[in-house]
Amino acid sequence: MTHHFYHSPVRVVSSSLFDTASEALYARIKKIKRKDVECQAFFRKVIKNPIFQVLMISTITSNAAFMVLGTDYSIMYRLFRLFETLITAVGQTVYTVASVLTLLFVLMYIFAILGFCLFGMPENGDLNNWGNLAAAFFTLFSLATVDGWTDLQEQLDQRKFTVSRAFTILFILLASFIFLNMFVGVMIMHTEDSIKKFQRELMVERHMTLMEEKQMILRRQQEAVNRLMNTQESGGKSFTELVEEFKKTLRHTDPMVLDEFGTSLPFIDVYLSTLDNQDTTINKLQELYYEIANVLCLMLEDLPPREKSSHSSEFMI
Repeated sequence: MTHHFYHSPVRVVSSSLFDTASEALYARIKKIKRKDVECQAFFRKVIKNPIFQVLMISTITSNAAFMVLGTDYSIMYRLFRLFETLITAVGQTVYTVASVLTLLFVLMYIFAILGFCLFGMPENGDLNNWGNLAAAFFTLFSLATVDGWTDLQEQLDQRKFTVSRAFTILFILLASFIFLNMFVGVMIMHTEDSIKKFQRELMVERHMTLMEEKQMILRRQQEAVNRLMNTQESGGKSFTELVEEFKKTLRHTDPMVLDEFGTSLPFIDVYLSTLDNQDTTINKLQELYYEIANVLCLMLEDLPPREKSSHSSEFMI
């Protein structure tokens, strides 16, 4: 009995605390205003926006076009490699571009403090453009993009700030003509490097493909020669006869490996030696021709006059 009366007050207290917390939570939830209608109105406005509709139509059309191009393996492979070049270039430029943007942010932060101190004075300063750091950052962004900087400078000139023109010109030179051009230059450099790397990889891939085809053709030719040798051993025909029979089966569309034949150093050496032998043979033939002509002339001179005249008339005829 004592134990029962000891625990009953605790239960009452705990239940009262739970009820109090539940009521407080319910009152807080009740105060929250539902945004269902406003959210639906916002998304309905976005969907009916012409820009959104044009974007969706362009996306669907591009997707359909790429699906049609994807049916051709060669085109799909080239497009894949092209996008791989672009993605690689963007990935390589992330670190450099981040460094350039960080330096640009530091420059804008320094000039924002200077602009706030020089032109954001409460008395006669330009509070709309330089009254605080946020406004100064926005103004400097406009100066960096060279968008409406003449209007901003005109407002400073109206308040007769003597250093405003030097401030504006210096910031535009640093931010627009140096950092932004540096940003564009970095993108172009990395893109060109990626394109050159892609071209090198493509050349290596083509070379490997040609080497594989060459090895395959050489294996086929070796197999054909082995079959000819086996046929020679079993059929009793000579190798020359088998080669002549094999030539009759060749077609003009059959692939042939011409590399390392007409351009190899041994072939060039043999070819030049053959040309030298031909030149030597022609020179010897010319010498023999001159000797024969000389001998004929001497024989003609030793003949009697009558025979000489008859031979001369024969030569004239």
